[in-house]
Amino acid sequence: MTMMEKKTDVNKLNWYIAFVKSNQERKAAEVLSRMGQEYYLPIQREVHRWSDRNKIVERLVIPRLLFIRCRECDRIPLKEKVWQICGYMSNGGPYNPSIVRDIEMDTFRAMVEHSGRNVSMASRPLAVGDRVRITSGPLTGYECELVSIDGTRCLAVRLGVLGTATMDLALDTVEKVG
Repeated sequence: MTMMEKKTDVNKLNWYIAFVKSNQERKAAEVLSRMGQEYYLPIQREVHRWSDRNKIVERLVIPRLLFIRCRECDRIPLKEKVWQICGYMSNGGPYNPSIVRDIEMDTFRAMVEHSGRNVSMASRPLAVGDRVRITSGPLTGYECELVSIDGTRCLAVRLGVLGTATMDLALDTVEKVG
């Protein structure tokens, strides 16, 4: 690797997974927003029904976690500036942070924001299944992995060591890739 390639890698923007203090996810997002820092806090709206009323509630898809897109050299200073951030997920030590690839983050965001179905996280490893492309609905064109969890067919997007985001699936809306 040449010196120029190494410098390019250091300046590359990556998605890092930040641990946030309990119930401080929205506050951390607000601070990052004021700083002009790119972040993603996955929130979905759900309708909660009671016998006398319905209410739309915002639900954190992954409590106590926040995705931050920055350069490696900015990761630690951000933790020092935003007191709500406790640390970052890593692959075996502070000098080997977990990174979510841009394509995975784009697909995950589309699942959360446009699917109309609840997204949940499966932290256990999933069996490798068929790669599928969604053929209809708001997620048309995205590629995911077809998995089965507790006997239910799902679409899955791996988010590195964090785990896998899953969503219920109608088989008539996907086609096998390759």
